[in-house]
Amino acid sequence: MSKLDYRIGSFNLKNFGYSSEKDFDKIAQIIIDEGLDVVALQEILSEGRGVKRYLEQCIRYDLYDWDFCWALPQESSDSEKIADMIRGDKRGEGYAYLWNKKKFKLAEMSVLGKERKFEPRIINSLSTDVHVDCSVFLRAPYYIRLQPLHGGFFELRLINIHIYFGDTTLNSIAKRKVEYGILTEEIYPSLSTKRYGNFRAAYTVAMGDYNLNIFTPGVKAGNNSINPIHLYNEGEKTIHVITDQYELSTLKLPDNSNKEKLNRYANNYDHFTFSPEISKFNKVSFETIDAVNKYCNGDFEYYYKKISDHIPIVMTIDI
Repeated sequence: MSKLDYRIGSFNLKNFGYSSEKDFDKIAQIIIDEGLDVVALQEILSEGRGVKRYLEQCIRYDLYDWDFCWALPQESSDSEKIADMIRGDKRGEGYAYLWNKKKFKLAEMSVLGKERKFEPRIINSLSTDVHVDCSVFLRAPYYIRLQPLHGGFFELRLINIHIYFGDTTLNSIAKRKVEYGILTEEIYPSLSTKRYGNFRAAYTVAMGDYNLNIFTPGVKAGNNSINPIHLYNEGEKTIHVITDQYELSTLKLPDNSNKEKLNRYANNYDHFTFSPEISKFNKVSFETIDAVNKYCNGDFEYYYKKISDHIPIVMTIDI
């Protein structure tokens, strides 16, 4: 890899909280061994915000060269979505970012001769970042801006998203697609084209658990599939907003009558979204990490209980 190659990970950690008994040593090993530079995490439970202390302890001992931030989105005006979260006992489900402090720091800009650090934040309806009604989201996206410590005058803008699931009815699927549409048609174009005082080059990527499939052979997407390309025009120029990462990334639920059925993947819910015209990467590639076999000796049951029902996805970018 060149100095300007970076590996961005996204990982739904399935109800990661202060009392969840996750194998964080194994999670940290995956992050380190796979050479990730930044990781967006979903399903980070607040549990009285004790998860912040838990993350801090884990990172201090397992990822001591890393930093983190965590946030809890609270905004949705959709009573059905809120009721669904309460029924599922998933209140307080937030996001986190982890990043290698040897590679990145929070973006800074000079204002009246003073350096001001950008604090990561939930994108809500009162946000100064975008002028979008985000109350439609059950979990509004989490936005971070990072700049490299070495190797270029640019910033990396990341949008962490966990789209509503609900159930398998057409009503829930329609709500998922509404959230996806706002992400790709409004939030991503707005954040990716925004310029700040220092006019640093900006590269923007959205990522996370979309709870929607990109249709590929072998995936029974049905109504739960998305169009992975959104087009819009800026003057005479056509802009593509592309959602990628087609490989299966979710595990099926355990079946006590036949545990061998657990050794299967179900959906390609985890994706990255970017625009090649706005974020002009020299090269981009995507992959899933076969963490069950590489780090848990193929033990799907252990992985499901102690790690997640998702495997990590990675986007490697060359700037």
